[in-house]
Amino acid sequence: MTDQTARLDTPLPTRIKLAFGIGAVGETVYVGMFNTFIAIYYNQAIGLSNTLIGTAVLLALIGDAISDPAIGIISDRWKSRLGRRHPFLFFAPIPLALALWCIFNPPELLASKEALATTAGQWWLFCWLALWTILSRIFLTLYSIPHLALGGEIVRNHHERSQLFSINAMFGYAAGALFTFIAWSVFLAGETVGADGVGVSNHLLAKSYGPLALFAGATVLITIFLCAVGTYSRIGFLSAPAQNLERLTLLTFLAKILGTLKNRNYRFLLIGFFFFMISSGLYETFSIFVVTYFWELGPEEIRWIALAALPGVVVGAYLSPKLMLRFDRRPVLLGAIIGIGVFTQLVIDLRLLGWFPDNESAALLPILITNTFFFATMLGIGSVAVLSMLGDIIDENELATGLREEGLFYSARAFFAKMSGSVGHFVAGIMLDVFIKLPFEAVPGQVDEGVIFRLGIAGGPIMAAAATLSLVFYWRYDLPRTKHQHILRQLQERRTQRSDNSSPQSP
Repeated sequence: MTDQTARLDTPLPTRIKLAFGIGAVGETVYVGMFNTFIAIYYNQAIGLSNTLIGTAVLLALIGDAISDPAIGIISDRWKSRLGRRHPFLFFAPIPLALALWCIFNPPELLASKEALATTAGQWWLFCWLALWTILSRIFLTLYSIPHLALGGEIVRNHHERSQLFSINAMFGYAAGALFTFIAWSVFLAGETVGADGVGVSNHLLAKSYGPLALFAGATVLITIFLCAVGTYSRIGFLSAPAQNLERLTLLTFLAKILGTLKNRNYRFLLIGFFFFMISSGLYETFSIFVVTYFWELGPEEIRWIALAALPGVVVGAYLSPKLMLRFDRRPVLLGAIIGIGVFTQLVIDLRLLGWFPDNESAALLPILITNTFFFATMLGIGSVAVLSMLGDIIDENELATGLREEGLFYSARAFFAKMSGSVGHFVAGIMLDVFIKLPFEAVPGQVDEGVIFRLGIAGGPIMAAAATLSLVFYWRYDLPRTKHQHILRQLQERRTQRSDNSSPQSP
């Protein structure tokens, strides 16, 4: 057994697990800032059409279609004194933070009410949003794919891999909940009284988002650098690129992407993930409109709903490895998806049926907080299960091909996530304009009842439908613990044999 293999097979130090996990904070803060606030900022605070907002997010798929698998494959092949993954971890955070700032600080020339009153003005602001959305997602890929790939190769043990991604999920979702709580408590809290004497909630005003974007960018920058520095000591013990690889051309690039689909388990995992992320894109777009106009909550109340996700995801991420150890990965994921589908729409459906307290009831906020806790718990369980499954599939692929290609497999997964999430945002934008018909500068409590009812239908049963479809494909995943352990034994035997063959022979 080589020193490298021996080191990978020993328990991973806690400080390395924590350093890896803190890397999830930067990605989560970016995603939280973008997915939570992009629609209401550009639509209600500035005045851009929801259809154009959704289209800008969808167009980012063009960049992702190239950048995700390309960066995955390039990082698998990268040769440097910093290894395969760390050069990307050190480079990515600066342009990512800059792009996030530009998204939420468009020039006054483009964002003024006078400019947006014209069709040309709408299109110019759309171009600004589309440009920086595409660039920001490329910069996010420069970090997120090597980061996940690092997690896939930094440890091999089945249960310890679950623990590593559990810590990653805890950091990520906890950061998302805390960031959202801080955003609502500090940057978006309160209201501003206009010249007409009418108070407007600060989360509906453009001026609130500049300081918030600065805070988010700084958090992205610091946490990603901490991850890169904290895992630096493992570089010498990680997998190196295979020798004598064929030159990367367009044909080999396409062949590698399509080649991942030859793995049956990976194929079904991706298709299931595709449908789940469509539902996620709808949820991320509708959720802020639902709490603002359907439930008529202010920032001081919304922040507590956001904070309720913190204990939920921590509990879920903590329970997930234990549940997988007892029941295996597939049943745990299926149960989590069912739970997510229930809790995302339960309270909305009850309100639509007339079986729920009204918006003036003191019971409303505690019930919404409780529902959010259970939703977040299910989300934490499912997220750890999916990432652990991907790590197992990469082991299965190594046995079949002899290559460790974490970057390729995690990038294909990220591409499917972004593609389907973008479709969800795009469809949600069209629905807000065409089906829900939410007006510009809408005032909570003064929106037509028909608009509110359609918002509930879209943010409840319609949103959850795609997540239900994912169950059909997740059910087809077939890589149980016993089979994975057999794969690990075969890989260990192969590494031992190679080590013995490369050892100097006695005369």
